[in-house]
Amino acid sequence: MRLQSKKLIAVLCALAMIISVFPVQADAAAKPKFVKNYTVLYENSTGKGVYTYTVTNLTKGQRVKWSLSGTGKSYAKLKKTTTSVSGKTSANSLTIRTRGKAAAKNKTVIVTAKVYKGKKCVSTIKTKSAKIKILPKTISIVDNGVLKYQVGQTYQFRFRITPANAISTNVWTAMDGNGNDVSSMITKTGAFTPAKEGTYTITVQAKAGNKVVSDSKVITVATSMTGIAQMAANKVAAVYSGNAKNLVKTGDFSIRTQAGAKMEIKSAVFSDDGTQVFLTTYNQLKDGATYTVTDGQSTYDFTASVGRPVSLRVVTTEVTVGKETPIEYEILDANGIDVKTAYPGDITYTERITNGYRTKDNKIYMTRVGDTGTVTLTYKCASDPNLVLTGSGTFVCKAASVSNNTNLTLTSSEAVPNYSASSYKDNHNVASGSNYYVHFRALDTDNTEMKYDSIKFESSDPDTLLVNPGKNNVAYATAIKTGTANIIVTATYAKQEYTYVYEITVAEPAYLATLTADNTQITMSNAYAAGYKEYVNIDGRDQYGQSMKLENETYQIVENSTNKVSMATYDPATDRMVFDASGRAAGVYNYTLTLTMNGHKASVNVTVVVQTPPYNGASSYKVDISKPVIDLAITSGASASDLLASKVTTLRLAEYRGGVFYQYVNIASVRISKGGQYYESDLSKGGSSTEPAAIGSGSEIPISAVSLNGNVVTKAQTGTYLLELKFYPSDGQSTSLATTTGYLEVTDSQANPVISVDRTVSTVNCKTALDLAKNCLSIQGMDGGVIADCTVTGSSVPGASYSVTSGMSVNINSVVVQATTTLSDKTTVVSNYTVSVGRTLRNQ
Repeated sequence: MRLQSKKLIAVLCALAMIISVFPVQADAAAKPKFVKNYTVLYENSTGKGVYTYTVTNLTKGQRVKWSLSGTGKSYAKLKKTTTSVSGKTSANSLTIRTRGKAAAKNKTVIVTAKVYKGKKCVSTIKTKSAKIKILPKTISIVDNGVLKYQVGQTYQFRFRITPANAISTNVWTAMDGNGNDVSSMITKTGAFTPAKEGTYTITVQAKAGNKVVSDSKVITVATSMTGIAQMAANKVAAVYSGNAKNLVKTGDFSIRTQAGAKMEIKSAVFSDDGTQVFLTTYNQLKDGATYTVTDGQSTYDFTASVGRPVSLRVVTTEVTVGKETPIEYEILDANGIDVKTAYPGDITYTERITNGYRTKDNKIYMTRVGDTGTVTLTYKCASDPNLVLTGSGTFVCKAASVSNNTNLTLTSSEAVPNYSASSYKDNHNVASGSNYYVHFRALDTDNTEMKYDSIKFESSDPDTLLVNPGKNNVAYATAIKTGTANIIVTATYAKQEYTYVYEITVAEPAYLATLTADNTQITMSNAYAAGYKEYVNIDGRDQYGQSMKLENETYQIVENSTNKVSMATYDPATDRMVFDASGRAAGVYNYTLTLTMNGHKASVNVTVVVQTPPYNGASSYKVDISKPVIDLAITSGASASDLLASKVTTLRLAEYRGGVFYQYVNIASVRISKGGQYYESDLSKGGSSTEPAAIGSGSEIPISAVSLNGNVVTKAQTGTYLLELKFYPSDGQSTSLATTTGYLEVTDSQANPVISVDRTVSTVNCKTALDLAKNCLSIQGMDGGVIADCTVTGSSVPGASYSVTSGMSVNINSVVVQATTTLSDKTTVVSNYTVSVGRTLRNQ
């Protein structure tokens, strides 16, 4: 028994030793699985669309067969169909290739791995469904062809994204010129509606996960019409977003009925601030009728209100001392519209006036400032005797001048400033060592310029700012040293003196401190095309931030990347950089322009993006104008030939492929118009209501704005001209003409003469209307100018031939002012200016 026990113990020990060498596996072997599952497969990720799938928990001798399924399997490819086992794993490579197809977006890919031992499949595993995504590489705003943006209009912006089938969330934003976010003006789809004029930066972003690409475009929104307000039964106001005096001409307006009939406009007058144009029609508007108003650029509809009168309101509240002031009143309908012209009737007056009286033609005359008066008007409708309305008003006698409605400005020109210009503001800052002209004006209560009996200028500190009397109520000032001094203006009117004080700051002499470019990043094509260039205008500013004239400057241009200047030059005559990218390699080039003037340097950087146009890209066309703006100013520093050449612009028609300049194409014809008038290629010939024969054809069409016949200079009308170009598209298939439009702006920075009415009754017995005009009128703002002729309202006879007799009155519609300029080649030229007058003068 004991021996058997020993044998049993020995057997158990042997089993224990065997177990210790070959341990018994408590659980079944781990199943094969993927090390990593991808939920998104990016084609253009950092791995360029290549992903590694690894299966683990395998054993030696096994092999893995791979396959793909899912809606996007045609866009995916495995490197191998079968892989062996290394250690415990087996891996395969998956590549995503969408070939640019949008259909690949969000398609699913499932990877299946079957594990084999010999010929037997021992396990099958699948990945979760992964979606194909394409990250955006670049996004760019496509040129929408808009040359002039206006307030209240909607403009659709679009973008181009690469790859074309990229998946992203695209966000449009807008920022104004002050850096404020104004994205409320742009929709999610890129429709931009500017609420006011100014500079805006439009930006589009493509977002995909952490990947963000963007592009921006800077645009300028011009002052434009924003609506129509009815003022009376025959009067409406075109309302603008800003001062429109330099934007539109009164002749540009038209009013039409819903049926298209034209309403003749009797007068068109700007408000003082230029934000409204008051249009008075010959005929009455009809109650409830819809009318369309256009200024040639914007169009608005309004529904007229010319209802039955319900009230009378006296408008006059102030009377100017010593001046007959009309009693203004309104007959209002239920909508507050003045309808007195549509409902004529009889008016009776009852008044009580202190130190004054009512004239026979119902004007108030008062003799002492501060006195008051009342007037009651009773209206009886001519067509309805039962319609009787009464209204009363109180008025006070005011001085002829208002101290807070004056201007004093110091300029480098003797010419009268254009106070009505939107950019005008008084200048009270001068630089020591410089000379200036001092201009002053004051407006009376009718917002017309006061004609003072005398004006005297003084300086409170002649050692800082010296002021001497000049001519035509313009003083001369010399800035002596830095500091401040007051200019004291004493004006006398009707034996009363009015005193105005203005503080003037004299600073250090001005010098060139900074340069600014109107465009710091431009995009160009590297295609070869004669005449294809891009221009960047350069503006110099002094240390006070004021724009200063660039003259006698030296310049240097450095291409920061390669130190070559083959693409960029600088034209000191026009103060602009000129770029020619023909044949340059596509890429980004950075340039620094440095100007040196009187020992002071300033620099500005400009980036040029050069692209190669795609041969098969979609074509678009845009008018290319060598000078989009022509300034008509005549300067003595130019020769006659240079003068004429500077007033010519060249039209070309540029073809863009894929949004990139490709070539210039032939122009079949050009039509030029402005305000319902048509023009020839020489704009100085004036417009005609009859459309002339088509201008052109050719690859280049010159347009001139100034002509010289003998020694007489004739200028074109200022304003914006519409250019309509007809052409055959270059696709080789179109047989009909296509049309595209552009705009040419003609301005005149030269000080135009201003006609002042010195008297309405001549001091001598004149023989002609021209003699009468010369006796009663004078020229302001132009030295050496003379009144050469005039027109009389209602007559086609020139003023020099229009005879007048003693006591005869004529209405001078306009005068022709002649100014003589001697050019650099000693050519003497005469410029003619036609200035509206519209005043009735009486011969002695």
